[in-house]
Amino acid sequence: MANVLFNNEAFLAPLKDKAIHRWCVALSGGVDSVALLHFLRHTLKTSLPIIAVHVNHHLQPQADAWQAFCADLCRRWDVTLYVGDVQLPKGGSIEANARRLRYEAIFSHLTAGDVLLTAHHEDDQAETVLLQLLRGAGPKGLAAMPLQVETKTEIIHYRPFLTVTRATIEAYAELHQLEHINDLSNDDIHYDRNYLRQLVIPVLRQRWPSYARTLARSANLSAQLIQWAEPLWQEILADCRAEQKNCLDQTKLTTLSPYECSAVLRLWLEEQSLALPTEAQMQQVLHLVYQQGHDHHTQVKWHNVVLRAYHNHLYALSPLDIVPRSGEFQWPQDEERLHIDDMVLRRETVLGLGLAAAHVTDCEVRFRNQGERFHAAGRVGSHPLKKLFQEWDVPPWQRSRIPLLYVQDELVAVVGYAYHAGKLAAADEIGVVFYCESIDTIKNIR
Repeated sequence: MANVLFNNEAFLAPLKDKAIHRWCVALSGGVDSVALLHFLRHTLKTSLPIIAVHVNHHLQPQADAWQAFCADLCRRWDVTLYVGDVQLPKGGSIEANARRLRYEAIFSHLTAGDVLLTAHHEDDQAETVLLQLLRGAGPKGLAAMPLQVETKTEIIHYRPFLTVTRATIEAYAELHQLEHINDLSNDDIHYDRNYLRQLVIPVLRQRWPSYARTLARSANLSAQLIQWAEPLWQEILADCRAEQKNCLDQTKLTTLSPYECSAVLRLWLEEQSLALPTEAQMQQVLHLVYQQGHDHHTQVKWHNVVLRAYHNHLYALSPLDIVPRSGEFQWPQDEERLHIDDMVLRRETVLGLGLAAAHVTDCEVRFRNQGERFHAAGRVGSHPLKKLFQEWDVPPWQRSRIPLLYVQDELVAVVGYAYHAGKLAAADEIGVVFYCESIDTIKNIR
């Protein structure tokens, strides 16, 4: 019974074609994650390094004691432990915020080639399917948790226990006399998952003893449907993309049916790791898409997502993306970079491009304060900056966030868009070009 969970071949089979550099166990200290770490450390024959990450949410009085338990366990089992310390924000769903911050903390310790192992099991999968059903989810939600997924940073998230029952894991822990912690908050039926686990599922199990296996099968079938259909939706999404980042062509979206448009929009938001709208919110989004209005204040908001339409383009933004910037910031000539909040400005010397170096002494960065005029390269005379932004098709919420470069109180560059016509570097002259890493429309402008 040493391999009461599964054998080594079954554990490794889903990863047989992957180049793995290191194992990482998400270690809460509960029976599931302790059993997973034990199997990995003491049963699986592997020469790869093993690490664990414990995340302290500070939600329970025992949180520090649980962290100490995990540290002692990893010391005894000779496993390197990393600890993520997170503080949940006020407001919003505690469960959703905790999950988001937990994964952010875990992934901060991982690199390409790592395999993150979480101890989600068959009963967890069944609970997830039920929750998604009660929320009115479609196939994507009903697919619940995948067995494995590879991130854009080439980290694999693998759930090896997904076909293993909770009872089997507990039997494994008892067999090997594994110590673990008990989180009493799992008994709090205020949380939806706990309500199902404590009150609903016992009734289901009495009538349908194999309910968990059956629901897991439904999740797998939904996942297969998603896998089959996704290339089609990706093709439609690609056709609807505009040149700008985080932007879709609204005119092309209106050629789709509401069902198709919803599917494409959800796929687009998922690509950006943005929260998905509820069905009611999606109806508001569809209204925004199909009305094709020119009112740039038209928007739909949920969680930390703002969808805005402008000039027949649809933008996905965070609330921070629409907050105006202000202030004046000195940029000495001998400093290559300038940091302003989450914005990084950078200068680079290039022959024949940008502003003539002779005109670029110590600079000052400002932001729009209404009434500015600018003589842009390629234009005759100066024009109101507002008019230039309109010609450049810059959405109104971006205009007050674009850095304006001043030298001796004269506007010499709208970073990412244009340089002053009278101060350009000649073809044989050393020039200075400027970049802003937080602006989507960065260009090299002559």
